[in-house]
Amino acid sequence: MAQSPVLLSVLFGILLVATVGYISRHEWRQYAVAGGENVSRRDGRSLASRTVNSPAAWSVAFVLAVVAVGGATVVFVSGTAVPGWATRTAGAVLAAGFVLGLALYLFYGSFVSARGRGLNRAQAAAVGSWALGLLLIAAVVLKLLGLV
Repeated sequence: MAQSPVLLSVLFGILLVATVGYISRHEWRQYAVAGGENVSRRDGRSLASRTVNSPAAWSVAFVLAVVAVGGATVVFVSGTAVPGWATRTAGAVLAAGFVLGLALYLFYGSFVSARGRGLNRAQAAAVGSWALGLLLIAAVVLKLLGLV
């Protein structure tokens, strides 16, 4: 019975890789800006700018993040099969990833919500920073009360 979940995990992994491969090879159409000409991909932007705007780079970053979190989870739950320092390091990586993900989610959600309500970028960034500050203050209060 233990082979069924492993088989399903392998099949879904193959499906994920096939989907990423299809999306990265798909020929995306480029549209002209209203009143302007079609802008080519190499329009004088820097390598960093092209990489940040590349769907393939985001796909690779996502797959690497999933593999890193999966590997850290396996090491963390394996118990006595790995040395103690590896388990502690994997736990720290998972905790840091969770905190970073929560902070980014909270900031980005507040930013997009503020932009949707008509605020400009600087005001929306202030709202996102304010939300992160409230989260930090709540964490300090919980720590001072001895609840964490």
